[in-house]
Amino acid sequence: MLVRCMQLAAFGLSFLSSLSSIALLGLSAYLIAAASLQPELYTLALPITGVRAFGILRALLRYGERYIGHAAAFALSARVSRGLFLYLSGLLPLRRSSGENQGSLLHRLNRAAEEWRSFYLRGVTPLLVSLLLAMLAAAVLHGLGGLSPLCSWLPLWCWLAVAGIAWLGERKQLALTAEYSAYRHRLLDLQAGREELLATGSRAWAEAQLDMAAHSLWQAGRRQGLCRSLTGLAIRLMLVLPFCLLLAELWESCSLGRMSFVEAAVLAVSVQALLGELAGLEEAVRHVLSAGRQATGAGALPAGGRELADAALSASEQATGAGALWAGCQEPRGNCLQYTKNSSQIWEDSSIMDVRKVGVEAENVCFSYDGQNRVLSHVSFAVLEGEKAAVLGDSGCGKTTLFYLLLGVWQPDSGALQGSLLQDAGAISAITQDVYVFDATIAGLFRRLCPECSEAEMWQALELSRLADFVRGLPGGTEYHVGQDGCRLSGGQRQRLLTALAAARAISRGSRLILLDEPTCGLDRHTGEQMLAGLLEFFADRTMLVITHDEYVAEMFKKKILL
Repeated sequence: MLVRCMQLAAFGLSFLSSLSSIALLGLSAYLIAAASLQPELYTLALPITGVRAFGILRALLRYGERYIGHAAAFALSARVSRGLFLYLSGLLPLRRSSGENQGSLLHRLNRAAEEWRSFYLRGVTPLLVSLLLAMLAAAVLHGLGGLSPLCSWLPLWCWLAVAGIAWLGERKQLALTAEYSAYRHRLLDLQAGREELLATGSRAWAEAQLDMAAHSLWQAGRRQGLCRSLTGLAIRLMLVLPFCLLLAELWESCSLGRMSFVEAAVLAVSVQALLGELAGLEEAVRHVLSAGRQATGAGALPAGGRELADAALSASEQATGAGALWAGCQEPRGNCLQYTKNSSQIWEDSSIMDVRKVGVEAENVCFSYDGQNRVLSHVSFAVLEGEKAAVLGDSGCGKTTLFYLLLGVWQPDSGALQGSLLQDAGAISAITQDVYVFDATIAGLFRRLCPECSEAEMWQALELSRLADFVRGLPGGTEYHVGQDGCRLSGGQRQRLLTALAAARAISRGSRLILLDEPTCGLDRHTGEQMLAGLLEFFADRTMLVITHDEYVAEMFKKKILL
């Protein structure tokens, strides 16, 4: 109730302040016009006092309007923020199906609260005050007589024309602003998946995508600047041309004796002051439309955030790539190397008759991220072409780091990584921890990661990852949007999708080395065993390294590398 009273008081003070400005200029015009006729000095005493009084009153009213208006705006903002965050407390933690992460949601809620703070102060109040002044001025001109009906209602026509032009121009501006949002989304999406882009050799592709988006943004900026200039020009024309028409009408009335010169001067200056108030309508309309857009966005937040998720942009980029590079696995044959900590080697069931080449070999590899604390220390092992090995070790011992070294994302501090399968990083398919899934459809992910992958190969990969039935049941099937970082999928579904992407890459490109980091994470034992068994059988001739903490997965491999 208090906030509403403050808003009404601010509205009244704003109206009186604008009215005082018009009265001040009208009295000033009267004083100058009357003084040119050289009347008795005492006849000008009242107008002189009025000019001084309205000058002081205008300043007081404007200060009061700003003080109360800002207090009301901040009180309203506090209420809106409190309501939004109470609503938010019922949503957090967000469900993965919401299609929006918590940081984005908080940002949008804060933005909505800020827009609503300006909604009444800089939007609704100026619009209503200027409309009320235009109606009052039109009524006064109509009541004075001596003017044609067109000129009598001129202030009201001007208000409607200026508000309409400002509304159309701002609607166009908001449409162009979507280009900025699309560019920001693409930039953040690619930045979040930068490691995947590097691992898949998609840097050049990502740069081309950003160049195209930046060019589109530049063009949108030019169009937006042109639109703003044309809108401003149209508004000024709608203020100047009617005023010129009014001056011509007043001149004719003075010539015909229907109105005195002093009256015409007062009316002309007063109407000019009113039109000056209407010039601020463009900004007021901008604040109203901006707050309405934020309100629509905030209203789209609810329960599952379906609107946001369904609006997920296209374009997952190849980079689910690094998280999706792989293929193959088979029941190991022959040699079985088992490595203890720091790679002291124990040979079991070895065969000196095995003439296969060494596919992956590490020799005294050491690595640290900060140059001091080693993550890997003197690691050595060898895996032959076509062999399968499980990489085991405690959390934090460097298993995922080893995969990044094999992919070429990092270089070892000392030691060497070599082997026939490491000569071409593009021929490796891999999934690593914390892989970023780009915001796109399922089919879009396959198209970006594996442009040469056919639809049959895509479904074959989905079958291998035990995800085909789930995809068939989705609305839109493979055109289903997975959301930002796969947020519309469960953890297990997301992991299987990554496995399917890697399998598709291995199938279409014939990758000979497959690196899988916790492929069964989030899966029950039955599903995990089925998926791995299928991959091992299908990619029987490929080399595979699998990081795992699951004992049943480790048991599927005869060769184990313990870090």
